[in-house]
Amino acid sequence: MFLRLIIFLFGCAVMFADEFAPRGRKHIPIGIANSVDTLKTFVEAEGNYSPGFGSFGVYFLSRHATSGLLLAPTMTNVPSSHGLTPEGYLIPWTEWSAGEIYFRSEVCQVEQQPNLQLVGSRVFLRNESRSTQHIDLLVAIRPVGAAGNAITNIRSGSDPRFVMVNDRVGLYSVSPPNQVLLLKDSSFSEQLMSPQNGTVPGADSAVLQFQVTLKANETRTFGFVSPVHPGRRVTGHQWDGKSKWAQFDEAPLFVESGGQLQGNPPESFYAKLNVDSLFTKARAYWADLTGRTRFSFPDPRWTEAFSAMIGHVAMNMNEGAPDVSVINYNVFNRDGVYIANIFQKAGHFELAEKAIDYFIKHPFNGRVEPEADNPGQILWIMGEHWLFTRNKKWAERIYPAARQIAGMIRYYRTTPGPHYVDSQSLNYGEAVLPEARQILKPGSCDGFHPEYTEAFDIAGLRAAALLARALEKSAEAREWESLADQLMLSYDVRFGKDLPREYGSYSVLWPCRLYPLEEGKGWEQFKKFGAQQPTDWRYFPLARAHQGLLAGNRAAGFETLDIHLAHEQMLGWYAFDEGGPSGTGGWNRALTKWQQGKESVAMPHGWAIAELHLLMRDSLLFENGNRLVLFAGVSPGTLRSGGPILLNQFPTYFGMLNLEYAGENGEAVLKLGGRAKPSEGFLLRLPPELNATVETGGKEVPGEGDFILPPGTTKATIRFPR
Repeated sequence: MFLRLIIFLFGCAVMFADEFAPRGRKHIPIGIANSVDTLKTFVEAEGNYSPGFGSFGVYFLSRHATSGLLLAPTMTNVPSSHGLTPEGYLIPWTEWSAGEIYFRSEVCQVEQQPNLQLVGSRVFLRNESRSTQHIDLLVAIRPVGAAGNAITNIRSGSDPRFVMVNDRVGLYSVSPPNQVLLLKDSSFSEQLMSPQNGTVPGADSAVLQFQVTLKANETRTFGFVSPVHPGRRVTGHQWDGKSKWAQFDEAPLFVESGGQLQGNPPESFYAKLNVDSLFTKARAYWADLTGRTRFSFPDPRWTEAFSAMIGHVAMNMNEGAPDVSVINYNVFNRDGVYIANIFQKAGHFELAEKAIDYFIKHPFNGRVEPEADNPGQILWIMGEHWLFTRNKKWAERIYPAARQIAGMIRYYRTTPGPHYVDSQSLNYGEAVLPEARQILKPGSCDGFHPEYTEAFDIAGLRAAALLARALEKSAEAREWESLADQLMLSYDVRFGKDLPREYGSYSVLWPCRLYPLEEGKGWEQFKKFGAQQPTDWRYFPLARAHQGLLAGNRAAGFETLDIHLAHEQMLGWYAFDEGGPSGTGGWNRALTKWQQGKESVAMPHGWAIAELHLLMRDSLLFENGNRLVLFAGVSPGTLRSGGPILLNQFPTYFGMLNLEYAGENGEAVLKLGGRAKPSEGFLLRLPPELNATVETGGKEVPGEGDFILPPGTTKATIRFPR
């Protein structure tokens, strides 16, 4: 009787609301890094997805074979969970239950051949009861999706395993369905409750029905494949260049000529595919993309998040452009340089170089009016790239641009205005053609924030000097160093008494390193910055925490990370939105429940997740002069318990580092390897309250929390009193 009541209540809910539509609350894109955004697949937390932006929605539902009860993870009363592979690869899954039947769906995307990308999905059903169960698996194709589009016609293919959407293969099912229903989407819920045989006039949705009988503890797997925009010509963004806040994408979803023509193989092509092999190929792709560095940590969230966020920012790469987010946003330098910094610290130097090349061709990215943080940010990321790669050929190629940008900073910081720049070249002043002239106002950034823009001017000039010295251009190095010193004196007079003022909290120590990290004004004013709580704007508290971490506040690292990793948005997929209203970009071209218009939401947001990723990296290790600081933001409990912690092929200023930390019973062994040989050794930063002692080479290392391991150290023993 109770079961019948539940069935009745669910049935009533469905009749009055389309609970099979997307929720539009949390999504991630998957696909191939640095490809056109339209080719990326959007997946929602409830398991529904759109194979390519602006395609259609694919959903997984269940119907009880006897009662007819319909359940789906999009329903508000059906709990579901979602996640990635244990390695953090962008192969998302969703789990939920229909009575005693466990459901798990997962999605991947691969490039099968040039200009042909395929989306594979699998559904696993497991009978968790002690008796045989009968249930229907329903796979729906609808116009509205995670990022759907209108369906003008829909039908079965010559083989019932195919659903043709707009006269192209939309979905291929490895197993033949028992029935295919063609429905009208405007009354989808009602028709699904009372299915009719045949085709409903004006059908624009389809449902594949699979009748499944499962014995006790039996599992069945169903596989599906969708090509991404088969036979369509896709094109990149066409940012309007007009919108004052964030630019709108004027590119059509598809074009009649030009663009990138996608393959459109016949039905016979799909019959030869193995869905499991697509997932194997996807795993190999992500293993290469995120596995340049290997990382393992006692808290699995750190391990998964570190890898997942590399994947998320790789998805933001779009034809060489480090966009703030997929679809929503054009490039903003203040977001893009952090994305490039992740690539550098993850060993993806080629992606970082593509981003830097984009900055050089388009030096003022973001709003239509040029902002004054941009030139210094480009130079800063150039300097970081040199420190991580020591690639002299690259430095020689890039230095003319660095010289020009440094000259631009000197121009707008030391001469009277107006200051002319060109958003599409590195020309400035009278060299800018009159029709291309834009006025750059020093201090302009999110309004007016000289405490931020001037910090990047100094950091940028120091980077230009670093590159000049690397290329033995001593006179130019002294020129940029002298100007940086001059501007630093001015900065200290103006802001030194209150360095955390507004955007100073997001720049002074991290990433600009304006002051020493172990003494002086920066250290004194930021060492009190401990654990930071999430706020509406995701990146700001994480940036504040980074200042505290570099100033020696351990809680700014591990406590801030623990709090943020527990945030509802982070759970499972490790993806933040911006936290406030974001750019629309091209979202209005899709049929979706995701927010559109002026109050759109960008997810995953490049700066937001980059700040978390980079805070995590520096909690493990960061560079301070000619020394490498270890474990500055790792919790006392993790260190006391002996980890284990594994870092393999981690890029540093001093070369690749391999590190192992493991132990038990109050003793741990630290092993250091790789090519990283900082000339002043390693600073092992342990919590003073643990009263640790450290020994290396048969000698005890003096210290009370900070222990300096000499250059060439390969092993140290750490003991904690009981």
